[in-house]
Amino acid sequence: MSRRAAKLGLAVALGIGLGFGRIGQAVWAGELSATDEAQVERLVGAEVKIPLALGSGEEFIPENPNGTNTASTGTAQGHVLDGEKVIFYRTETWGEIVADFEEFKSRVSGTLEDERGWKRAGLRFVEVEKNPDVLIILSDAARLDATSGCSGDLSCTTWDNEVIINDLRWREGTEASRAAGMETRDYQHMVVNHEVGHWLGHYAHETSCPNGGPAPIMLQQSTGLRGCESFNAWPLESELWTLR
Repeated sequence: MSRRAAKLGLAVALGIGLGFGRIGQAVWAGELSATDEAQVERLVGAEVKIPLALGSGEEFIPENPNGTNTASTGTAQGHVLDGEKVIFYRTETWGEIVADFEEFKSRVSGTLEDERGWKRAGLRFVEVEKNPDVLIILSDAARLDATSGCSGDLSCTTWDNEVIINDLRWREGTEASRAAGMETRDYQHMVVNHEVGHWLGHYAHETSCPNGGPAPIMLQQSTGLRGCESFNAWPLESELWTLR
């Protein structure tokens, strides 16, 4: 995995291109225990800070570039609920959407609560109706084209705390993923994990897979594998660090 630090900029045009929390259940604020609900009410709206000023031009180099990173507990300031770091998110749509939005919400939740995903970095994702830390948006191409730093061909993550999933790619994947036999649901896992990964602090794309094996989640798999042996929908062990 490349360890080049990412330069910070206006938006991360990060697409998955041409080409979620109670364990084991969908996580909705209304399903939390009374104690958890009270804590969520207190925490929602409290800003999640990262140990770097966005747009400063500074670089961040992971503390442990050869394995599971400790930056998330060592330097980032976030919400903590029952001993877990919590990310509050809300889902919404932009523009004319073809995919079923309720299904989208359910599938995003399924990805974010999956034990193979970013939960392995010590994160818990809770869907809320107000004051989210991050928006997860299902968008048509036109709205993506009109978003600074994004493209209608791609999915995108911005400095405005928006993880924007391209509706067409969500439904169909990409030419490269289809040619490799990647199932649509696996592609959906991948695109959510990839874009959420950018928001969590993996600003740069991985650009190669010199030792073979499955592709890193932060490699832009929609356009090809770049020497990797197979598509992969989940973060590798070496990618389990976060600035959030």
